[in-house]
Amino acid sequence: MKTLTTSQKEKIKKAAELLVNSKHSIILTGAGISTESGIPDFRGEDGIWDKYKPEIYGDIESFLRDPSKFWKMAREIAPTLFDAEPNPGHYALAELEKMRIIKAIITQNVDELHQKAGAVIVYEVHGNINRFSCLGCRASYTKEQVLNKLKKGRKSAPLCNYCGAPLKPSVVLFGEDLPKFEKYMSIDLAKKTDIMLIAGSSLTVAPICDLPVYTLSGGGKLIIVNDQPTHLDDKAEIVLNHKTGIILPLIVEEIKKIKIERESELSI
Repeated sequence: MKTLTTSQKEKIKKAAELLVNSKHSIILTGAGISTESGIPDFRGEDGIWDKYKPEIYGDIESFLRDPSKFWKMAREIAPTLFDAEPNPGHYALAELEKMRIIKAIITQNVDELHQKAGAVIVYEVHGNINRFSCLGCRASYTKEQVLNKLKKGRKSAPLCNYCGAPLKPSVVLFGEDLPKFEKYMSIDLAKKTDIMLIAGSSLTVAPICDLPVYTLSGGGKLIIVNDQPTHLDDKAEIVLNHKTGIILPLIVEEIKKIKIERESELSI
């Protein structure tokens, strides 16, 4: 674990102050917050797309031609995704929501770990791996039902019990549009927020990488917590290149200290 520098500790305090004083702060999360729960990054070095080329295994046209390729990949990564548990970063953000410091979480992740940690207002702009539907009759399937189909060892895609068409997870594949409600709600939130806390996102995946630009254009400020630099670091108010699971709980602790101090001042 990287040791915190004096500068980083000061930035954590400043981030806490910005969030406490904000009137409409939101969160944007990416793969970096979930890799700390053991979920492999799709786009990073040695990520899933290095082994499984997205144009073959993750593209909607390829899926429609031959869904078995996607499900070959899914059989390998599904156990890791389904068994993952929230880490301290997820719990910290859920706590910020309970404290009414943040209004919503916008996430590029499909693992539902924010909800498992207790967060309620979560906009999943890339979908959710725990829900499935039939491409034919649109019947819905649970994770458990699909896992049972996968355990049968069939090499083809799991098929619908009713019409026999292939099943597809409710995740956005390459070539698909983002879910409209989540997309437009996220844009609206980004435009009117005064503080956007970005956690674990490289800010390279369009169109979600444009959300911080909306915030900046509206006069809002960015706090970026990411293990690696991003192209918006020079425009952010605060940048912390560190693990989200380390930094986010520390920001929460600082917020609690600020709130206690203010309550003490009011009682005098």
